[in-house]
Amino acid sequence: MAHETVYLSSTESIRFELVRECRILETLTFDTGKVAVRARLWPPVIGQDFNRADIEEVVLTTRHKGASIAPIDEFPCFVFITIPRTGLETVSSPIRKDDLQILAWGELYRSREDAADKTFG
Repeated sequence: MAHETVYLSSTESIRFELVRECRILETLTFDTGKVAVRARLWPPVIGQDFNRADIEEVVLTTRHKGASIAPIDEFPCFVFITIPRTGLETVSSPIRKDDLQILAWGELYRSREDAADKTFG
């Protein structure tokens, strides 16, 4: 699972509409047992609106009950795009929902082309 590359985009958020390479770095687990992943984005997201430097790493978790992000069982994979309320260096399992700030809703796609075309199915 580690270092798998997928592509992040969003049909819900202008900030995340641009296709970004999304490299999965590690799997995390919530205190509820739900799985999340820490991922590096390229290009980064401008962090100014969140009082941060540019955001290069995010924590992603599925939006839909029963969907899997580790491994991804269906594309596109609908995710919450979040950042830790403190710093990424403080994120480790088990994480709590309150540890994260949701930036947007997004989708993970298998290829850059699918992400650009917002290909479903």
